[in-house]
Amino acid sequence: MKKSSLLSNIGIGYFMIGFIIAILFAFYYRWPIYSFLSPGFYSVIFTWPYQMIGFISDLLLYGLAGKPI
Repeated sequence: MKKSSLLSNIGIGYFMIGFIIAILFAFYYRWPIYSFLSPGFYSVIFTWPYQMIGFISDLLLYGLAGKPI
């Protein structure tokens, strides 16, 4: 496997995980339906490892009911 192919697979996997987590964020924090057009949605996709710290603490504090922003 070439180095460029490996880096591509890592990048695609990182983006796919971030996309799924951004959708979970949108449901949990009750974002509007068009939130996928906002820069905040894409910032969650690219910074999901850092976003998970706050998401897990909110999940433990507020439960599955969600926390409106």
